[in-house]
This record gives sequence, C-alpha cells and structure tokens, in this order.
Amino acid sequence: MAANENVVKNAHMVSKGYISAWADKRNVVDVLDLQEGRGYPSSHLSATVVNYVYDPNFLTRNLEQDYSLIESAGIPALVKLRKGEPLSEAEANAVIAFLDMHLDRGRYADRTKVRAPAVALRTDGRIEHTELALGDALLLSQAFQDVLRLTALGLEQWPWQVREATSLATGDGAVLLWQATDGAPITTISFPLSPTQLLVIGEDLPDNIPLNPLLAQNSKRWIVGVRGSLDFSKAAIIAAKRSQE
Repeated sequence: MAANENVVKNAHMVSKGYISAWADKRNVVDVLDLQEGRGYPSSHLSATVVNYVYDPNFLTRNLEQDYSLIESAGIPALVKLRKGEPLSEAEANAVIAFLDMHLDRGRYADRTKVRAPAVALRTDGRIEHTELALGDALLLSQAFQDVLRLTALGLEQWPWQVREATSLATGDGAVLLWQATDGAPITTISFPLSPTQLLVIGEDLPDNIPLNPLLAQNSKRWIVGVRGSLDFSKAAIIAAKRSQE
C-alpha cells in the first residue's frame, strides 16, 4: 500500500543544493552513473535524480521530508564553511547531520531498484507478506546498532578545517572515513565542499592523498564533477568491472 501521499517524484541521491558548487554558469555539471555505465553533462537540478526513490513501500514515515529538513539547515552551513565563516554550535550540528544523511544515502545508492520480500507483523496481530523498497531499508537501518552514525562520534568537539584543493569531484561516496589501521577508531572525516575546498574534521591528512580515486572507489553509483573534468568512458569500464565482482 502507498506509504504517504506527499511523495516526491524527482528525488536526488546527492543533494542538488550541495552539488551546485560544481555547476558552471549554465548550471551544468559532469555526471558518471556507475550503475548504468554512462557519463553525461547534466543540469545540477536533474543530476542524480531517481524517481520516487525514497518512497517507502510499506512503512509510513516521510523520509524525503526528513531529508529536506536536514538539507535546509545543512546546506547554508556548508556555504558558510566555503566562505571561511565560523559556525555556531547549531550550524556545526547541522553539517554533521548533513554528512550523516549523505553517508546513509550513499550506502544504498546502487540499490534503488532492489525489492526485498518481508513478513510484517501488524499491531493487531495480522501477518502480512510485503516487499521493502529503498525507503523502507533506509528507515529500518536507522534502528540498526551496527550502522555508524557520525552524530555519535562527537564531531562538534573535533578540530575542523577547510583545506585548499584542486579539481575535487564529489559523489554519493564523498564522505570518507579515515583510520590509522583497519579496525582502529575513526580519526578523521573528509568531505569536498567544492572543487577547490575540502572539509577535514579530526586529525589532519597528509598532502597529496589521491582523493578523487578514493572517492570513486567509495561511490556506489554517482560521481559529479565540474564540466569537462570527468572521463565519461570510465563509467562503462567501472560498471563492467563491478558486475564481475
């Protein structure tokens, strides 16, 4: 049954207000769709759009509205960081919530078409066979204890800096988590603010880290860059390689 009446048809997997920093004067960005294996220029208003992607099939919470509220608070705070302006505590928390949302979306960016069979127990005791869509999976994952939540790391108390960079791309895997070794605690979070600015929360990162290749490896479906910066042929190569894994 339909979960809510106010569904959003053109939902963005990567926030349009965020990727606008990569758009040229005509509002165009380069996009690689690693799931479909193609690259193309697109308006940032329609890049990474998947129709009805956050509409749950069974659960009733309006996930797109939740994301809209996070974006409304988070994107103005990201703009302040780009301008070098200090953030209030509330604005820092808004950025952390935005990064958490971006990370959450990215985990499922290549699973938009997946439908999982499920058995639901209604409050009146009825058992119902149904299918879970991506919106259901995202909502259910919010209760999983083993899913990392950046809001639980105390990032507002970590050092924050905006580093200069060159030709940064972004994508659904743009939130990078850094550890000294596998299994060690996370010491740093990095996130591109624009093609020339990298947000670093926590311990500093060494110079000359190959951020774009790491971002591409971490992205499940979408990579976005400034016009003319992405090799469109790479999308088909990456998609073919992943299909064989």
